[in-house]
Amino acid sequence: MKDIRLKSNSELAKPKFPDTAQWPRIQRLLRFGGGACVLHGLAWGSYYSTQGMGVLAVVLFALMALGLACLYLAKTPEHVSLGIVVHVLLVLTLFASLADAPTAAVGRSTHLFFMPIGIATFFLFRSERFYLRWLFPGACFSALAVLELSEVSFGQDLELLPATIRQLGHDLNTLTAMVLTIGVLAIFREDLGAKVDQYTALARAVAQRELCAYLQPQVSSDGRVIGAEVLLRWDRPGHGIQSPATFIRLAEETGLIHEMGLMVLEQACWHLKAWSRLPGVDQWTLSVNVSPLQLTSKSFVADVRAVLHKVGVPANRLCLEITESVFTGDLGLIAAKMNALRDDGISWSLDDFGTGFSSLSLLQALPLDELKIDQLFVHDIEKDPSKRELVRKIIEIAGILGASTIAEGVETRPQSECLRTLGCEVFQGYLFGRPIAADEFLQVHAPTPAQPSPA
Repeated sequence: MKDIRLKSNSELAKPKFPDTAQWPRIQRLLRFGGGACVLHGLAWGSYYSTQGMGVLAVVLFALMALGLACLYLAKTPEHVSLGIVVHVLLVLTLFASLADAPTAAVGRSTHLFFMPIGIATFFLFRSERFYLRWLFPGACFSALAVLELSEVSFGQDLELLPATIRQLGHDLNTLTAMVLTIGVLAIFREDLGAKVDQYTALARAVAQRELCAYLQPQVSSDGRVIGAEVLLRWDRPGHGIQSPATFIRLAEETGLIHEMGLMVLEQACWHLKAWSRLPGVDQWTLSVNVSPLQLTSKSFVADVRAVLHKVGVPANRLCLEITESVFTGDLGLIAAKMNALRDDGISWSLDDFGTGFSSLSLLQALPLDELKIDQLFVHDIEKDPSKRELVRKIIEIAGILGASTIAEGVETRPQSECLRTLGCEVFQGYLFGRPIAADEFLQVHAPTPAQPSPA
């Protein structure tokens, strides 16, 4: 199983959102909101239909149908496209608000439902990209403000209803919107509290050096260990060893990723420094993952050079790994930073190749020394001719670019043999070793004095 490292990985290419840790809250949100939609739609849809207001009845019955769908989806949230749900809810709320005819006596009230929708999406999609994180909630609150000030409506028939009914509807809508808003805040209150606690603990971990490096060996085609990849772990007091899956996203959201990344880089350099004094391992290299946020930092190049100078390790024994998500940024600026460090001797590896945004033209724009073949293509490669052909093409592309290849996620001997016949040069995976603490790495993988590894 592939390890999660200090990076954004390829989650931007995955269609499912938000992260699975939120599913319990999403279920409560779907049940809570779905129940409100069913009750509201059924009650007012039935009433409007008895009053001959067909358009309004259709809108409310559609809202009821959406509520039923939410209740059904709450049973299997892992199959839900929440983006579709919230967009449909946005459209229905807009129609319901335009069907609400404000008067001097009784104002519009249906538009208040934009408030819980906007708040829910803000919290629900806070780890997603710009549109869902900011633009969609902004559209909800903008619609709320516009409808509050505007008298536009296609529900003029509402003016024929008795004043008591209209006032009752206004009061019920207002009360329901407020209850929904409070309910949404209550659902995410626990999550927000946990985030604050985790951020505090993570900031302390960075300050007190609780983050530690684990290493996974990288092996050449002739079976020699030639280096390793640095994988981050958090030895959290009271919780044990924590995987990056539990804290990297938070580190990127809060900016701790910059300090954390430099800490990992410095640890890697100190290990290289220690290895340089030991025959047989003095030419090993280390690969360190770089977050796209680190790479876009103005001080990134200077920071990396400062660490290398402080430790006094040769730059040519360090490889920095990036993911295909860098292709969404300013390629000219990124390439300039990569070239600056490459001139110092640092090499660059593109991780998870083939799972994200890259194209041949984008690949040419960056100074890459290595392409990492994602485990998606490695799994069952010995049984799948299409995967073998894809890997063959990746290796050909690497050759055109003047880059080497490394296959990750290699777990079986048949996989490694197949990759070797295709021309892959370096391998990484459980077949050759699991990630272990850096202090134990030499004990397990260093060659014996009688069999030193070639320089």
